[in-house]
Amino acid sequence: MNVAATDSTGSASKRDAILEAANKLFLEVGFGAASMDSIASAAQVSKQTVYNHFGSKEELFAAMVRASCDEMTQAFAQAIKANDPEKALRAMAKLFVDVVFTPDKLAMHRILMAEIPRFPDLGRVYYQSGPAIIRKFLADYFTEQNRRGSLKVDDPQIAAEQFISMVTSNRLRVDVGVDPMPSDAVKQRYIDNAVTLIMRACKT
Repeated sequence: MNVAATDSTGSASKRDAILEAANKLFLEVGFGAASMDSIASAAQVSKQTVYNHFGSKEELFAAMVRASCDEMTQAFAQAIKANDPEKALRAMAKLFVDVVFTPDKLAMHRILMAEIPRFPDLGRVYYQSGPAIIRKFLADYFTEQNRRGSLKVDDPQIAAEQFISMVTSNRLRVDVGVDPMPSDAVKQRYIDNAVTLIMRACKT
């Protein structure tokens, strides 16, 4: 038996269990009230094991956000293989919207907004570990389309931010309870409109 491989697998399993426990507790009690002790207990590992993987609760939160972001960028990487900007944008928008409008993601966003006044660094940690990576992926995609001559995007960074904002522009109403969770048809309307606007503005 390869002891090193077994240790590595066990370590990865514990790391995943810690991330899952942290996500559950953050949703249940908030960032501030979720202690490293309670996370260790929920993950069925020692507190030292938690600290061996994550040096602080902020690092643990960042890793949790990054794990979700990595899954999304991997899916984006598959979406852009179509080599068709309109199809790629539609696919990426759908992936993004379907993740954003899940009960857990909406709940975490609300908790984050409530916790930031007490933990000012939390907003920076969240942004750099998640949204900034997604925006960079899209900005890089627009830059590559410029290079290929498929699109003409004057400012890829701003275009990336505006595209994301367009496809999720109804999230505020959902966040504050004015609107219910959007149906697939409603989400598709926002995606269609955002992609149409981008293609009309940037098509060569």
